[in-house]
Amino acid sequence: MSPMTLAYISILVFFLMLVGLFLSAREFLRVSDDPSKSEGIKPKVEDSP
Repeated sequence: MSPMTLAYISILVFFLMLVGLFLSAREFLRVSDDPSKSEGIKPKVEDSP
């Protein structure tokens, strides 16, 4: 491979890594704001006999 091809591939990988980091941080901040707003998590309800 030519050096330019490797440079383009490395720039693409770096860009995708930044996108993943941004999405992970956004998701973490959204969930950490109020955990009760999370979808798919049901509160534990104790059954009464």
